[in-house]
Amino acid sequence: MARWVSGVCAVAALLVAAGLAVMLVMGRLNAASQVAGVAGTVLSAAGLVVSVVAFFRTTPGPARRVRGGSVAVAGDANGAALGEDSHVVGLASARGPGAGGGQADVESGPNGIAVGGDANDAALGKRAKRTRS
Repeated sequence: MARWVSGVCAVAALLVAAGLAVMLVMGRLNAASQVAGVAGTVLSAAGLVVSVVAFFRTTPGPARRVRGGSVAVAGDANGAALGEDSHVVGLASARGPGAGGGQADVESGPNGIAVGGDANDAALGKRAKRTRS
């Protein structure tokens, strides 16, 4: 929609500028001044309407707040090795339907691990190991 609206505004502005140039060449300064005032008002009002519509149509992204201690993950940590000297061996299993991806407010304390989404097949903690063949 934005491309269409900007194209229409550009063409309208070009036509108004061409009309004003013709009026100036013909020596009709008073009429050109009035046309410029009206056209400027109409185009600025249209721009205001488009900007207000665009402002209310945009959707904000997911609100995620992450405060770290040791490890803090706002999203998913599938098949991850989180923590000192942690290891993951083998393939992680497939994610379940509708898993993760939501909004998260995550905070982990000192030497802690916090995951706001899924932590399927993950090795969490100091020297943790997850083996899957």
